[in-house]
Amino acid sequence: MKGDHMRTKRRVFAATASLALLAACGGGGGGGGGAASDGGGDNNAADITVPEAKGVNVDLGLAPNPNGFAFANFGAAASPEVFGADDLVAMFGNGPNVCVDGKEPCQPTAEAAAWAAMVNDNRAAGHCEGFAVLSANRFSAGKTPPSVQLTMDPTVTKDIMRAFATQFFQSTQEETIAWQGKSLKDKVAALESAFASKKAIYTLAIYTAEGGHAVLPYAIEYTSPDVAKIKIYDSNWPGQDRWVTVDLANETWTFPYSGADPNNDPAAWSGGPKDLDITSMTARDSATVPFGSGDGEVTKSLLLVRSAALNWSVTTPSGVVRPGELAPAGVSIRPVRSSAANGKGAPTDYMIFVPANQKLEFNLPDATRVSGITPKAAIRIETKGSNKGPVEVTESGVKADDPNVVLSLADGNLVASSNGAGNQLSSTGSQIDVNVTAPNGEQVSVAVTPEAPAVDVRTPGRDGVDPNANVEILTQKGANEIERKTIDATGNETVTTEQGQLENTQVNRPMPAELEAPVTKPGLPSRDERVAEVTPAAGAPTTVAGAPATTVASATATTVAGSAPTTLAEASPTTVPAGQPTTTLAVPPATAPAGAGGLPPLRPVATVPGG
Repeated sequence: MKGDHMRTKRRVFAATASLALLAACGGGGGGGGGAASDGGGDNNAADITVPEAKGVNVDLGLAPNPNGFAFANFGAAASPEVFGADDLVAMFGNGPNVCVDGKEPCQPTAEAAAWAAMVNDNRAAGHCEGFAVLSANRFSAGKTPPSVQLTMDPTVTKDIMRAFATQFFQSTQEETIAWQGKSLKDKVAALESAFASKKAIYTLAIYTAEGGHAVLPYAIEYTSPDVAKIKIYDSNWPGQDRWVTVDLANETWTFPYSGADPNNDPAAWSGGPKDLDITSMTARDSATVPFGSGDGEVTKSLLLVRSAALNWSVTTPSGVVRPGELAPAGVSIRPVRSSAANGKGAPTDYMIFVPANQKLEFNLPDATRVSGITPKAAIRIETKGSNKGPVEVTESGVKADDPNVVLSLADGNLVASSNGAGNQLSSTGSQIDVNVTAPNGEQVSVAVTPEAPAVDVRTPGRDGVDPNANVEILTQKGANEIERKTIDATGNETVTTEQGQLENTQVNRPMPAELEAPVTKPGLPSRDERVAEVTPAAGAPTTVAGAPATTVASATATTVAGSAPTTLAEASPTTVPAGQPTTTLAVPPATAPAGAGGLPPLRPVATVPGG
């Protein structure tokens, strides 16, 4: 059982615009739907109420210009910023389940770092969810300057990342799954009702087998009683009119993903009811901390699979899960929404959401990275491809019998990684036990405890390991000090000390070459060709948003009211490039940082911003 220091429960006090959506946005070419699926039942779904459809045109009052961003959706490689300790603190506070001993500057606990690394892994293809929710929050709150005048500076980029990250909240998962089970008519009816409120309440996502994409819907136009055109802000096409066409009679939809002319896209996406969903701001706003055990924050398992091919599978107690196929009962699978048009043959990202207390067996024949959170731990699996049996995942452990598979397990502030035959990691709550069979048949056992909380057990077959070694045991001895104990086949030991930080403690971990996102996204023009014209303030010249601004104003410390004061890291006021009006977004007293999102004061029980 974890100690009390890991049992702190906090509601998510969203900072800036970090009330976000679901999933990443990895898109591929056109084609049919069938990519998103849940197995039915009530294991995952939230309760939702469907309003009555009016069948009338309705407009929220939002527009891609000025309420969307002028720069296009980008992948992780386009920015030097990463999701890190400051983002964890801004979203969840600096309690001891987030920062070691609850101290500042924050050193993320092993489990918090694993969650951050999962976010960074899934930013590779894009941030469409973050774009959509940040635009929605700023519009609903009436913030100035309008989003189209903000540039891709560190403040705005961080806000988008935080918004993107909330896709991994359990409450957003549950509501999205519930909406996936509704008809297209029900979803259109919900949007009609939301638009009438003049608040941006929902985001919308669409899926194909190669990926998913999130957009911000703002109007509905009926071209006939059975055909609704949902007008959207699409971060892939800044400032442009784009839409999703829904055939209510046939329960189908089409979406011009990559066509510069949305009226003529030969590779338009299409699908059915389960391949289009919506998620409310309320679902994100009511989330609790999405990692850590002991107080019920996490009651289901979320696993993210990034793979070089679509030939992987997961065996669950209720059946086999495969990408693009119907999920068994109680299980949900869909592409991560990151929208960067990876293209056929490029790595894909999928999200699996399963009930608690289930053993999962992953079959991973090609290069794959799996990362995720269970009710008791954070896990990671990495392989260049394995054909030596499945990788088994439980709530508190992971095991494999292939030296080419690297496993990691984080529980509280303990973390271990290992590879080898008979490789098994398991947590008791107070320590992590590592058991590996070395090449000479020797059984190697290591206990990871608070006295040595980060360990990596390495055997030949793993990059960087001496093929003549029997086993290497790396232990983090200090903030920047690693002890390396090398044991050869005869039992001789060599101990050395080196500078560095074990990869399993880092928030941003290198992506294997086989899983890197393509530099050029098939089907879309370059990002530079898709920059929107900036709407000027009265009397100001028209300009175009270009490279990230180089000047960012300094931040001021801010606190959130609650049961205990918690200092949050805040984003800096946004500096608008020369030639545009410069407006500083002030941070109101006793609120989370405003940054580019400029949210209204937060409450101990969070509510949708802009109210």
